[in-house]
Amino acid sequence: MPASILEEVPGIVRNQEAPVMKLGTRIALQRLAGVVVAGLLLSGSSQCSFGGHDFGPGSSTTTAQMTIAPISAFGSVFAAATEFADGGATITLDGAPVGESLLRPGQVATVVGSVTSASSGTVTATATSVTVTDKLVGPVSAIDPATGSFTVLGQTVYVTGDTSVGPGFAIADVAGFPVGSVFVIDGYRTSSGLIATRIDAPRSGQTFQVAGRVSGLDGFVHSFSINGTTIDYGNASGGLPTLVTNGSYVVASGGVVTNATTLQPTLIDTATEAAGGGSGDNGVVHGAVTRFASSADFDVAGQAVATTTRTAFTHGALSDIAADRELEASGTYSSAGVLTATTIDVTPAATFRVVGPVQSLSQSAATLGIAGLTLTTDVRTRWDDQSLDVKAFGLGSLALGDWVEVRGLPGTGMAASARIVERRAQPSPAFVELQDVPTALSSPDFTLTGISIDARTASFTDAAGRALSQSSFFAQAAGHVVRVRGAFIGSTLTAATVALRP
Repeated sequence: MPASILEEVPGIVRNQEAPVMKLGTRIALQRLAGVVVAGLLLSGSSQCSFGGHDFGPGSSTTTAQMTIAPISAFGSVFAAATEFADGGATITLDGAPVGESLLRPGQVATVVGSVTSASSGTVTATATSVTVTDKLVGPVSAIDPATGSFTVLGQTVYVTGDTSVGPGFAIADVAGFPVGSVFVIDGYRTSSGLIATRIDAPRSGQTFQVAGRVSGLDGFVHSFSINGTTIDYGNASGGLPTLVTNGSYVVASGGVVTNATTLQPTLIDTATEAAGGGSGDNGVVHGAVTRFASSADFDVAGQAVATTTRTAFTHGALSDIAADRELEASGTYSSAGVLTATTIDVTPAATFRVVGPVQSLSQSAATLGIAGLTLTTDVRTRWDDQSLDVKAFGLGSLALGDWVEVRGLPGTGMAASARIVERRAQPSPAFVELQDVPTALSSPDFTLTGISIDARTASFTDAAGRALSQSSFFAQAAGHVVRVRGAFIGSTLTAATVALRP
């Protein structure tokens, strides 16, 4: 068996492996908008059509469902009476069967199952399999705070407002990532690396790993590339699988890192990046555009997608589709295995952020209040408990005074929509943090999400962490994301630090 990376890399602290739980809870998947919307549209009519099937009052129809998206929560209720029940599902992590307890919010899951829609409008979903494969496990060789990225095995990993991080990590900020540390990264494949959806420390016994498409295959020197990583398979058990060619999707694991960009694995397995579906099946694929021929013909996470004149767009338009662009396509599969998109969501990465104690909660309105702001949660919100490690964490798990980080998109006034809600231990000192694009810039004051910021005594830095003068900051801040740490005096947040963000 491959040696553990924890044994190969000095200074790595072993994590305790979580106990395996019974497979009795449900997995809520982020952005399952296509399925949910399709079900909700049924509620206004007693004679409707879903997935090409007509049904009358009291009847239902079941359609096969394929979903590739980050896990957003664990619990029995997904949204609008729609669940992904996994009690009978096969769950695998990096090729090994596991309990649901080892899965984490932000990991990209491939869920195979079915959706049942009733004439009443109720939509329920059941999973038969849930598969997660970590895309990259290796040591950090460089960081670039100015772009919010770091490098692992020659691949560029981008940290965004939608990146979750595991226990023991500082809040996702690459400036604090030590070179040489080994990270486990899941996310969306791009032409140069990954857009990270989750970053963790290695599990006990976890080995180096790279997953992706083969290019530059050279049988004479026993090597190929996966994005920026060179795979030297000369010592791999069984060699290279016979059917592997350029373009094949493989997982190279174990072995040793011989230099900053080269993995010499002990095992190479073929895998399926996008399992696809049968003709007429429902599909939802969230990822980056990995092939772009035109806005009507492209791949998302390796899945061929086609748009038509009937494709509806949210938070974007047809012209926004481009190589490496993150988006979500929902629709049905053709007989050729192409996902014909009925909807495409090109929502930008989260830029708003607030960290502080919960001041108010409303289950009926699905909101929480922090720092005087109203934060709205919905079916897309990702929930992660880093404080008490509650698995089925959600709005009902929170209590007044809990210290929470919320990331999302700003709304109007003192409001924002919550993409990620993470409960964390209260920091010391207990500074409140707020991040948004500033308005009303008038040195030494400005406004973030409707909150007045007093920056008279603050220290200022640029996106790379370099010191700025107050005048230099105000000359650059317009239109840029800004992060403030400080304390409230009345309704004004008095800043201790002010930083430009990537």
